[in-house]
Amino acid sequence: MTKPYIAGARYTQKRVAVIGFSFRFPGTNSRQYWENLLASRDLVTKVETSRWAQEAFLHPQQKHPGTSYTFAAGSIEDISGFDAGFFGISPREAMLMDPQQRLLLEMSWEALENSGIRPSSLRGSPCGVFIGIASADYSYRLADDLAVIDSSVATGNTASIAANRISYIFDLCGPSMAIDTACSSSMVAFHQACRSILTGESTQALTGGISLHLHPYGFLIFSKASMLSRRGKCSVFDATADGYVRSEGGGVFFLKDYDQALADGNPILAVVANTAVNADGRKSGLTVPSPKTQAALLVQAYAMAGIDPASIDYLEAHGTGTAVGDPVEVQAIGKALGQRRPLDNPLPIGSVKGNLGHLEAAWKLEQMVQVPCILDRGSQYCSSVFKNYSRNME
Repeated sequence: MTKPYIAGARYTQKRVAVIGFSFRFPGTNSRQYWENLLASRDLVTKVETSRWAQEAFLHPQQKHPGTSYTFAAGSIEDISGFDAGFFGISPREAMLMDPQQRLLLEMSWEALENSGIRPSSLRGSPCGVFIGIASADYSYRLADDLAVIDSSVATGNTASIAANRISYIFDLCGPSMAIDTACSSSMVAFHQACRSILTGESTQALTGGISLHLHPYGFLIFSKASMLSRRGKCSVFDATADGYVRSEGGGVFFLKDYDQALADGNPILAVVANTAVNADGRKSGLTVPSPKTQAALLVQAYAMAGIDPASIDYLEAHGTGTAVGDPVEVQAIGKALGQRRPLDNPLPIGSVKGNLGHLEAAWKLEQMVQVPCILDRGSQYCSSVFKNYSRNME
C-alpha cells in the first residue's frame, strides 16, 4: 500500500548524487546541447548515409515487403573511430565489436574524467555497472558474412558484455549487468544503480545506455507497426502527432552515495531523491500503456521521496508523439500529480524528443542530461515542433 504524502516527511534515508556524465546525441555535443534546446533547434535529420543502401529498403507503402516508409532519424554520424589500443583491445577484436560497446567504453572513461575521478583509483572497488541496451543490429550485419566470424564475435555482440567489458577494462568488482526493458532500459538501469548504492551493495556506479542504427531491421519492424512518423517529427502532445522518430545515441552517468560524495569533495551536479519501477500487468494490448499503473507509480515515487506534487517546477515526460502513448501518459500525470496542485499552479510538462527524437533504449539519458543544465542555468527549453495542443490530452 502506498504511503500518502506527509509534508516534511522523508521516507528515503539515503540519497544518490550525480557527479559526472558523458553523452553522444544526434546533431549536438556537450558544449552546444543546452543552447540547441534553448534555440528550439530540430536535431532530427535522417539515417547516416554510410550505414546501409537506404533506397533498397525505402518504400512509401507500409505493407510493401522488406521496406520502411521512413528513414528520418537523429544520427550521430561517424561511429567508426575508436582508439582500441587505449583500452588494451586488439584491432581485430575491435573490428568485430558492436560499436555500442566501443562507445560505452569511451563514455565511461569520459564520465569518470568529468567527475574528477582517476579511473585507476576505482580498481578492485565495489563499483557497479548498469547498462540499458536492446539493439543487436551489428550482429545482424555480421550474419550477412559468416566467413568473418571468430571467437571475438561472441563477446563483441552479446548484450551482457556491454556492461561486463566496462567492469573488466576498469577492474570494477561491483554488480555488472545489461538490462533490456525496451524503451525504459536506461531508466531501469539507472534505478538499479541507485538501489545498489542505497543498499550498500555498490559504493558508486556507472550507469547509462546506448542505441545505434546499424541495420534497417528496426526501421522495418516499427514501420510495419505504424509507430514511426511519416513526417519525420516527434510532435509531442501536438495535434499533428503521427508517430515517433527513431534516434540514436547514448550516455553514461557516474553515481555515488550523496553523503560520501560530500565527504570526498566530489562535484554534485544533481541529487536523486528516489526512483521506482513497476509493470502494467494485464491491459488492452501488449504494447499499450496503462494510465492506472503509471499514475500509481508516480504517486509511489513522490510519496517515498517525501516530495509534495505542488512543489514540482517542471516534469520531463516520456512524450514520444504517438496517438496512443501521449494521451495515456498525460492522463496519468494529471491524475497522480496535477490533481494534487492548486488550480492556479498548473504543472508544466514537456519532452525533449520533440527536438531530438526518441533514443529508444537510451531515451532517458537525453532527458536526464537536461537536469544539471536546468539547475545550473535556471531556464527551460521549448520544443521545436509543438504548435497546437492535441484535444486528445484533455
